[in-house]
Amino acid sequence: MKCRLNILIYIFITFIYSSCSDNVVNNNLSTPIESENNFKYPDKVNSFWYYTTRNFVTNLRPDSIRIYYPTDTLIGYGGATVLSDTVINNDTLVLLQNNHGSAGHNHTTLEFYKQSDSGLIRIAYYSDGTNFGPYRPGLNSLHYTINDKSFNSIDELMNYYNNDFDKPASDTTIIYFDDPPIRALKYPITENTEWGFVTYGTTRITKKYTNFETVNLIMGSFHCIKVQRNWYYNSPVSDPRFISFDYFSKDGMVKRDFTIKDVLVSNNLGIQIGYIDVKEEDNLNLFTHP
Repeated sequence: MKCRLNILIYIFITFIYSSCSDNVVNNNLSTPIESENNFKYPDKVNSFWYYTTRNFVTNLRPDSIRIYYPTDTLIGYGGATVLSDTVINNDTLVLLQNNHGSAGHNHTTLEFYKQSDSGLIRIAYYSDGTNFGPYRPGLNSLHYTINDKSFNSIDELMNYYNNDFDKPASDTTIIYFDDPPIRALKYPITENTEWGFVTYGTTRITKKYTNFETVNLIMGSFHCIKVQRNWYYNSPVSDPRFISFDYFSKDGMVKRDFTIKDVLVSNNLGIQIGYIDVKEEDNLNLFTHP
C-alpha cells in the first residue's frame, strides 16, 4: 500500500511539473528561432504602413511657462508607402513616400532606397516636406535652442533631428543625392552592431542594434530589433539629451520613441524663460504587403 501511494505521489508530482513546464513553453512561444532575426525591411511595391503619431511637451520648468502651451500633446496620423521601383545610375531602387496630415498642415517626403545584402541604403531624396510627425505651430514667437542651434518652433526642432541632418530646400522636381549614401539598416541584423549613419562637420550620428524585443500594440505583438541612434558632437561620448529608439520587425517599422531633453526656450526678445523636454511617439496601426 505504501509503495502504491508513493507511485501515485510521483505521478502527481510529475503531472504538475509537466504542466508547469508546458506553461513556461507556451508563455515563450513569441521567442523566435534564429532565422526570424535575419529579416530585411519589406520593399515590395504597394507595401503600406499607417501610424498614429504623438508629440509631447514635458518637464516644463519653471512651471509658469506652461501658459505658452495650450496643450501638451498633439496627435496626428501618417503613412508610408512603397510607390514604385526605378533605376537611377544603373541601380534598382524603391521609392518610399512618407506623408502626414494634421489640423491645418500636410506634408510629404519621398526617398530612394537600395536593398542590398549589406543593408537598406538611402541613395537620394526629393520632397515638399520633412517629417510625418504632428505639426505644432510657433507660439508667441518663442525660440528653441540646443547645441547652439536655434529653431522657430518645436516642429522645426523635431524635424531637424528626426531627419538627422540639414536638407536643402527642395521640391518634387529636383533629386538630391546623398554623398555618401546613408545606411538606414545594416544586414545581417546582429545585436550590439553599431555603424556610422550620418556625419556633418563635427557632428557624427551612429545607429546601433541593442537587442530584440516584443512590442505589444493594439493590433498585435511584433518581434522587433531595437535600433538606437546616438549623437556625438565633437566628443567621443554620445549626447545624453537625445534618446532615440526605432523598432523594426519583418513587417517594417513598428514603433518610434524619440526624446530631446533640456531644450532652452526664449521669448521674442531673446530672453531665456525656461526649459522643456520634447518627445515624439509613433505607433503602427495597420500595414499591408502584396
